Amino acid sequence: MSFRHYLIFISLLVSFSAQAFELIMIQAVSDTKKTFITRNGKRQGIIRGMTGTFTAEDVSVLAKAVNVTGNFAQWELINQEAILPFEKGKIVTYYSATEYLWALTPESERKKYIKSEVPRLKQSWLFKGALTRGVSESVSDAPSTTSNRGGYLGEIYYEKEFYGPMAFDLGLRYEREVINYPSASLITVRSMAIADIIYYFEFLKEYTRGKFFLAAGLGYGLSNTSTVGLSQSGPVGMLPAVKLGLSLPFNETWEFVSDVAFESLQTKEEQEDGRKQTTTQTNFKFGFGLRRYF
Repeated sequence: MSFRHYLIFISLLVSFSAQAFELIMIQAVSDTKKTFITRNGKRQGIIRGMTGTFTAEDVSVLAKAVNVTGNFAQWELINQEAILPFEKGKIVTYYSATEYLWALTPESERKKYIKSEVPRLKQSWLFKGALTRGVSESVSDAPSTTSNRGGYLGEIYYEKEFYGPMAFDLGLRYEREVINYPSASLITVRSMAIADIIYYFEFLKEYTRGKFFLAAGLGYGLSNTSTVGLSQSGPVGMLPAVKLGLSLPFNETWEFVSDVAFESLQTKEEQEDGRKQTTTQTNFKFGFGLRRYF
């Protein structure tokens, strides 16, 4: 055999070997650990009664196709004394052979495949503005009066996914609120740190790339209320804060975000004469902004 023929033979052998294995995912495992389902069926050349080897890391099993559809196959272990060593979601190497192939475990290829298939946990910065409207208010050591409250605020959040549709965020807020009483007007300025747990609903994915979300959180910071001849300041806490919103992507990097929120705040401010005043209030908030993934 000439060198050229030998080279062609080696090239063909490598080509066939490269296509001999297939990386697939275990879709389901029976309670008995004797049968399992993979996403390769008649369209991929699997027929009922065919045997194949399934390998991962340092273990390999031999199984027979017992039920086959267009895109799925149910496999049964040939050795009925054995227990399937793979769990649902495991990436394994499939090889249509009838012996245990310990050598055909392309770990580097499996790792690359897993890295490409497992969703990356997204991180983003969120820049928001909002308008607020007062719903109710009570002040300690003061008669009940009706006020007209409203304001605006700016927020910046760092958000990260941590499990499936769940995410958390950490943010900073600067808020300015005007309070109008029949006899006076006050201005309250708040600076707060905020944390939220967020759940993204997936039911819109079939129709649009947008996602509804529900969030619950808390906040803590400083408040200052002032008017002509009066200034008082102190800590402010926000618990709970509940938000319902919609996120609409422009592209893979930017999204438009809008939400409505109901917040309960308690402020303990100290007046200039040393007296402390506790204010409990609830606000309605409408926010809108932009999200930038990185």
